[in-house]
Amino acid sequence: MSGGAPFAWRGRAFTIDGRCVEGEPVLGAWAHVCALADPAARIPFDQPEVQQARRDALAWWIGLLGDDLICISTLALDEVYFGGAITVARTPAFFEQDPFARLFAGTIERSDRFCAVAPPAGPILERYAGVPWPGGRFG
Repeated sequence: MSGGAPFAWRGRAFTIDGRCVEGEPVLGAWAHVCALADPAARIPFDQPEVQQARRDALAWWIGLLGDDLICISTLALDEVYFGGAITVARTPAFFEQDPFARLFAGTIERSDRFCAVAPPAGPILERYAGVPWPGGRFG
């Protein structure tokens, strides 16, 4: 398993699960970025609303996307702060139900940048310090 990789979006620097950008990109994918351009838009990862969005992602969101899912990652600002999340799929059909959009409004974009990653096995909710969920490993 990989650590984090840099990800820039609308002038903000985030870290995503590195597996999302390591490998053969899926061409013509749809990315749902639930983040804001405002640098003040951040929430500590340990806040209940962030924890609940991750639980919902494991409980029903990833399953709803099914085979359309390409990858999913939180957008980490640092070891403490959540800046958003990204879900990449073959179709944007279910993006209006993204649990991370409860935290930051979602924007849908076409992208040829992201690679297919097997969905997390769950129910792991713990993060590795400084690495976006669901990626990471102990050194």
